[in-house]
Amino acid sequence: MIDRDPPGTTWQEPPRILRTLGLLHGELRVHHGLSLHDYLVLGALAEAPAHPLPVAHLTEFLSESGDRMSYLLRGLQAAGLIERRRRTADRRTVEVSLTEAGRARFGDAERTARTLLGRHLGPRKEAA
Repeated sequence: MIDRDPPGTTWQEPPRILRTLGLLHGELRVHHGLSLHDYLVLGALAEAPAHPLPVAHLTEFLSESGDRMSYLLRGLQAAGLIERRRRTADRRTVEVSLTEAGRARFGDAERTARTLLGRHLGPRKEAA
């Protein structure tokens, strides 16, 4: 079955930001094995002033449910990019930190993201 637009409708190019985020997601997947969410989690951990970071802060940062965040963190932990452990002083709190592999993967992904975002969202060149 072939999807077609109803007669009388025209397809419009998605806004630049949406197209760019889609491209970024693809680049992160292909070159770094990360989803856009994975990249955001690793970035939050890399930029955190205090290490490790409580899972609750990551959940709030991404506006995700606890279940979704657990799913994302399980995948990152299985890949060896993060470590999760319970806080010693309060065993109810789970904290997350980057591994050296996670820090390196984020650094590579960050370079890819900056290049792609600069290319697609940087200042537009005027036609001569």
